[in-house]
Amino acid sequence: MTDAPLSFVPVPVRPGDVLVIAGTSGTSKLIEAGAVLEGEPAASHVAVYHHTDKTGRRWAIEGRPGGVGWADAGAYLRDPRTLTNAVQPKTPNQRQGVCAVMVKLLGTSYDWLGGIAADAAVALHLPVDWAENDPATGTLPGAVVCSSAAAYAYDENRLANPGLKAGTAGPGMYRRITPGDWSLFLAQAAWQRGS
Repeated sequence: MTDAPLSFVPVPVRPGDVLVIAGTSGTSKLIEAGAVLEGEPAASHVAVYHHTDKTGRRWAIEGRPGGVGWADAGAYLRDPRTLTNAVQPKTPNQRQGVCAVMVKLLGTSYDWLGGIAADAAVALHLPVDWAENDPATGTLPGAVVCSSAAAYAYDENRLANPGLKAGTAGPGMYRRITPGDWSLFLAQAAWQRGS
């Protein structure tokens, strides 16, 4: 782990920025407990900021039960526990590319078995032989969770993300990325600490 404290980065988010969220529901707390068991910071959700509409409402795209969909990002951005990679260097083309991939993922199924259940099994040190990774097909993933959708969009746009850590990089491995992985990645990144 890092000595850097996890705190909200008070920089305005722009399209393509990741939001890492700590939740308040029972399910959120279980996900956060799993992250802590794995030695990661407590985090339970990830969304990718997309745009602000004409009324000033801020929108993100997130993986969630029921499939990838739009979310009002206002509450996430007002929560002092929310982390963001707003200061991570990204070109305008990369920002547009991340948003385009997230839009293409709209409606993609939620990955209960390969994502949520496998992450819980790993945290509890249970075998996960039943959770095979998708083969590299060059197409959009068939199912994602919130954190893997963001990692997939970042991979597709050659942006640093927690999928580059040992043991998770490679075809189909985006689906093993957790909110805790994103939180730890943000905490350890030099651009996050301002150094």
